[in-house]
Formats: sequence, C-alpha cells, structure tokens
Amino acid sequence: MNKIIALFLTISFLTISCNQNSDSKLEFKKWHKSANRSPLSSTLYPYVEWNDAMNIKIGLTEKNAKFDFQYYHHPVNAIIFTKSPENENYEIGLKLSEDKTEVIDISFLKLETITTE
Repeated sequence: MNKIIALFLTISFLTISCNQNSDSKLEFKKWHKSANRSPLSSTLYPYVEWNDAMNIKIGLTEKNAKFDFQYYHHPVNAIIFTKSPENENYEIGLKLSEDKTEVIDISFLKLETITTE
C-alpha cells in the first residue's frame, strides 16, 4: 500500500513539474526588442509553424534552422512570428551569439488580438 502511495505521489510531482516547464517555456525576457508593427515598415519577418517554433532550442544555428535569422533591424535579437493551436499570435525573439549564427536565448511575446467593429 505504501508503495502505491509513493508511486502516485511521484507521478503527481512529475506531472506538475512538466506542466510548469511547458508554461515557463513561453517566457518574455527583458532583452526582447519587438518588431516595428507599422504598416509602412518594409521589413518582412519569418513566420514559423507552431510545432517548429516549439522545437527552437538554445544552440540552434541558422544553418540548421528552417528559417532565416531576421536580425538586421534589431541588433539585440532576431524576430519570428507564430500562431498557437489556440489561435494566439506570438512574436518570438531569438537572442543571437555575437557572430549572429547561433541562438543563445529565447523570448516569447503574446500579441494582443486586434478586433475591428
């Protein structure tokens, strides 16, 4: 009986830990510099499918990425966009190495939905 309780508590703890890690994955970092949202901006930023965006890891290189590191207008970070399965738009900031070839940190910014009436 004690082994069953111990097993249940262990599984519960691991489930809670995993859920906390997935929530913290969408963290906003202070270094994140957003893209210019003006319709007059000539800058095009890559759009990445949600599953591909969730697979971006620290250490990813532009050579191995499925998108270009668009950092030309943002000396601090590259910018990509994605949409969650819940239809929420996100801007993702990728802090790059000094030579701009490798991701060293990731930041997520949930974008507000604009409604027109």
